[in-house]
Amino acid sequence: MARSDDLAPLFAEGPGDGVGYRQGVIVEWDPTNAANKVRVGAAILEDLNIFNSTEASQLKPGDVVGILTVGPSWFILGRLTVPRTPAAASSLAAVFSRIVAATDPAEGTRASSAYGDLTGAAVGPSVTVNISPAGRALAFWKADYGHTGTWSRITTGGISVAVSGATARAASADYSLGHFLEHPDAGNTGAALIHGGNEACMMHLFEDLNPGLNTFTMKYRNREGSTPVRFSAREIAVFAM
Repeated sequence: MARSDDLAPLFAEGPGDGVGYRQGVIVEWDPTNAANKVRVGAAILEDLNIFNSTEASQLKPGDVVGILTVGPSWFILGRLTVPRTPAAASSLAAVFSRIVAATDPAEGTRASSAYGDLTGAAVGPSVTVNISPAGRALAFWKADYGHTGTWSRITTGGISVAVSGATARAASADYSLGHFLEHPDAGNTGAALIHGGNEACMMHLFEDLNPGLNTFTMKYRNREGSTPVRFSAREIAVFAM
């Protein structure tokens, strides 16, 4: 099954009364709403139903797909892939390339209340992914963080993500990882020595991104903007949807 044209003689012109199977070639595919045109033999069929919706975002023109027929109804089962072929390797690479991760174990500090980069450590970490016309990506990020000070309260909030490239979006407190600690009581400005630290992970669904290469970069702040917060063991992973 090397080329889609080689399959044309195998295609029937239409389904029977019962359950059947056909093969087709994607002619047009809209990943935002699954609108499609599929060539089956000499016919171009429009907007076939999708049986495997989880694969829908990966289909593209030229893909050979299996088609289930049930009476007059047609359903795209999914893309056909022959093991041990370049097409199989390409298909698997397309899946894996949608999930990109990066890590940096180094420790750095941030004293400013504005989101930015660390002092004493590299920027990020960051990852670059190719966003489809669906414009969505699911991001996860984690870090060890905390500080010590003679305070009545400690706030380490926090760790967010900025987007650059095809989309420009600043890091935001709306999706920020951090925590708040107060001791010994509210409003106390006294001299209790406080140790604060945590290890946690945050998740956020980015929507309305522009298609193309988008870079997701971890950014940091200390909401109180005084004693520097320490950050280490930083990781980010992005799943392009």
